[in-house]
Amino acid sequence: MSDALTSHVVIPGAWHLDFRHAAGPAASRFLTTVRDRGVLTASPCPSCGRIRVPPRDFCEECFVPTSDDWPDVGPRAVVEAATIGYTSFPGYPEPPYALVYARPEGADTAIGNLLQGIDLSDYHVALERMHIGAAVTAVFGDERSGLVTDFHWALAD
Repeated sequence: MSDALTSHVVIPGAWHLDFRHAAGPAASRFLTTVRDRGVLTASPCPSCGRIRVPPRDFCEECFVPTSDDWPDVGPRAVVEAATIGYTSFPGYPEPPYALVYARPEGADTAIGNLLQGIDLSDYHVALERMHIGAAVTAVFGDERSGLVTDFHWALAD
């Protein structure tokens, strides 16, 4: 086989897209509540009873609209997944940064966000501290603007 048939051409490029995303009714209500009250809320399914955070307009399992009566959940939560990021992204802190996906008390699902206040200088020690099952607490900023970054997770120990 000739080299011409097995070689690959790589064409460099970059996309820089600025856009605005419509959050939708459930996410808008959730983010407004985070902004105005400094709490996490969840949407219960009237059919299966699962309580989802972030809230949804409908249950993905039962395909029925969720209840309009949203309970507060957390602020304590349990880590279900964790990682340390080493890549720069707009809007994120400078690497390294910790991310956890945590299930708040009173909810059946989890929500991801930054984990702050953890020493990331030793990767192995940091991952041990933010292990699956670790207790975290939602910490809300003093000035909130209606974005998911209005809160972050902190280790509860």
